[in-house]
Amino acid sequence: MRAGSSSNPTRVGANRLVQLLGHWAGGDGPLYRQLADRIGELVADGSLRSREVLPAERALAAALAVSRGTIVRAYDELASQRAVSRIQGSGTAVSGRSVGVRGRSEQFVGERLWMNGDASVDLLKANPSMLPEVAQLVADVDLAAHTRDLDGTEPLGWWRLRERIADLHTRQGLPTTPHQILVTSGAQQGISLVVTAMARPGDVVLGEEITWPGLIDMVAHVGARFEPVCVDRNGLVLDDLESKIERYRPALMAFNPQHQNPTGSRLPPDRVAVIADLIRRYRIPTLEDRVAVDLGFDRRHLPAFDEYDTGGYGLIAGSVSKVVWPGLRLGWLRADAQVINRLRSHKAVADVFTPAISQILGLTALERYDELVGLRLGQLRPAADLVLDTLRNDLSDWTHAPIRGGLSAWVGLPGQASASAFVQHAGRHGVLIASGRQFTSRAADCSNIRIPFTADAATLHEGLRRIVDAWRTFGHHPVAAGVI
Repeated sequence: MRAGSSSNPTRVGANRLVQLLGHWAGGDGPLYRQLADRIGELVADGSLRSREVLPAERALAAALAVSRGTIVRAYDELASQRAVSRIQGSGTAVSGRSVGVRGRSEQFVGERLWMNGDASVDLLKANPSMLPEVAQLVADVDLAAHTRDLDGTEPLGWWRLRERIADLHTRQGLPTTPHQILVTSGAQQGISLVVTAMARPGDVVLGEEITWPGLIDMVAHVGARFEPVCVDRNGLVLDDLESKIERYRPALMAFNPQHQNPTGSRLPPDRVAVIADLIRRYRIPTLEDRVAVDLGFDRRHLPAFDEYDTGGYGLIAGSVSKVVWPGLRLGWLRADAQVINRLRSHKAVADVFTPAISQILGLTALERYDELVGLRLGQLRPAADLVLDTLRNDLSDWTHAPIRGGLSAWVGLPGQASASAFVQHAGRHGVLIASGRQFTSRAADCSNIRIPFTADAATLHEGLRRIVDAWRTFGHHPVAAGVI
């Protein structure tokens, strides 16, 4: 039977519809009409397809933190416009013929992080602003001094830049040669290249149960299966990791162990050593995301897996973007030279080579890297303190993980309060935040939200004020399995 036919309809889960809706309640007029208008737009642009069945009224009401009556009136409004049909006992289905792009309905875990809301304070993204010193650095770049480099089209990146990156790793305790470096257009491209090269359809990739959604979505994109490993307040749980290795025999493992996004956890050195031993014993290629490793407020050196003996199976994704400027999409992969040469063709297919301007700025930034790290920490530390003060003074019933660096706080709502429902409620108070649902492959609600402290002081202060106001009026909707 063809998917989507009347005898076998496709059902849209409440959580999926919430992601598609994005920031829907920031306009004028009653909530039901704003909701109806937004769903109508999704029907018109093909995001919701003909004959797809919309979520049940109670489930969607819980996910959006609104009354069931709001959903009923929105569906009735859509029915009056013939955008949906309401059939007793069958639910509410999209009407008419809509044309979509192949794969349009594919669900991406991190999709909501890229939603926009012009009238809101945006605390969805953990992207620090450009430092004034970086703005001056960009202005002072002398292109004429790099004339010979500008026409270079080597997929691995400019040799001088690879030397500079290798030197950074060596100074930080991991001896590295330029032959072990591949320059990428940001760390996300490095993650994508490794997943594409190492995982085939049906393969298993292990990662933290709470992690950067760009990893989860990339694994799904290549047709592999992401399997989560349990974490605690310090990161990966070793017993569960070894159990999952034995059970699944993964093609790849990918972890973000230091100042982890979103939990902020730091994997202790003794666990790093054990994981390095597992990598070597089981011979599993393992990608370590270290984009925030230098953002510890105590400036401690946090060891990489490859500082122990991984038998050549370790890879590192690095980047200057979190320290220097997110607008500078410059990252790299560090691995065994043979692995780097294997990845070279994947890089060439992806974008031929990293743009020359990015490589020039990367060279310049790495000359002053330690100074820029200090400046970035000087910006982030007081912002993190502001978040902590708000949690202690105005949200004292919330829990939070230790904030020892990184770019965000990982907080827990009390009791069984639904984070998915709260972020919807907060959106109606003019602040956009992400729930834990955006950082896990599990189709279940949770009680956690991420609060980045990367915005400028005034924006962060206003965003926190709106979060506090939203919590005071929140109905404390419980986490419910039926919401997803």
